[in-house]
Amino acid sequence: MSEQQQTLTIQKAIDLGVRHHKAGRLPQAENIYKQILQSHPDQPVALHMLGVIAHQVGKNDVAVDLITKALAIKPDYAEAHNNLGNALRELGRLDEAVSHCHKAIDLKPDFAEAHNNLGNALKDQGKQEEAVASYGKALALKPDYAEAHSNLGNALRDLGKLEEAVASYHKALAIKPNYAEAHSNL
Repeated sequence: MSEQQQTLTIQKAIDLGVRHHKAGRLPQAENIYKQILQSHPDQPVALHMLGVIAHQVGKNDVAVDLITKALAIKPDYAEAHNNLGNALRELGRLDEAVSHCHKAIDLKPDFAEAHNNLGNALKDQGKQEEAVASYGKALALKPDYAEAHSNLGNALRDLGKLEEAVASYHKALAIKPNYAEAHSNL
């Protein structure tokens, strides 16, 4: 098999894994990513996506290890920096989380999710005004981003700007009517 054919086969496997992943079939996705890594241990997308699954199931230390390996192979992988920031945030390593969110944004300035996640890490650091600015950037890029509207509401609430917070929660619910967290925050 030529290198090009092998690359296409790996890409097809990754695509299949991602489809399972997006559909919430984590065990199937995990198996595919692990199969890829058996034959190609330095495949950065498979390492990253396996790390994302680890984060989703609460194994943030494992997620940090896997995503760090992916970034050692592919340092300009914006999505991996963003997801590493999420896992680090869950571990309470906020300075590192902020740093990786900034790296993701430096690599991909229009990355709304990274702006949102930067806001979350800044909020956890007690930097509410900076968090509000990050959520604002996320929403400027992606106005229908319900989670960013809800997160903005939380930061505004913490700043005592209750009317603005309520408006943010209502925007989140207008986009995603069954959004339980926004209902609860409201």
